[in-house]
Amino acid sequence: MSSQKTWLFLFCLLTLSCTQSRVKKYQGMLEPLLGKAKQSEINALLGNPISCKQEGRFEKCEYRTASAQNNPVPDMFRKSEGIGPDLSPFEYFDVLHLYFDFFHILKEWEPVVIAH
Repeated sequence: MSSQKTWLFLFCLLTLSCTQSRVKKYQGMLEPLLGKAKQSEINALLGNPISCKQEGRFEKCEYRTASAQNNPVPDMFRKSEGIGPDLSPFEYFDVLHLYFDFFHILKEWEPVVIAH
């Protein structure tokens, strides 16, 4: 029983360390841009947002990106323009919410789903 707990603990630790590392990559990418970068610069970095909507004083945009991953995305799940809403499964993309002010300057961001 003790051996099972040890393996479970190691598995959880490994999983959390991978997730934390990915969050740190986005922190390194986005934190220096807070209060400085325009939405067009963020779009060049992460691609176009899936959706944007006004929430209080900020515009919240959802980005799904594989830019911090090296994993290939299957062709059937690649984003395609003009075919309707993007229903890409979260397991292939990291989902980030970025918040822009009235002048389209990045003010806040949060990771929503970070794929393993």
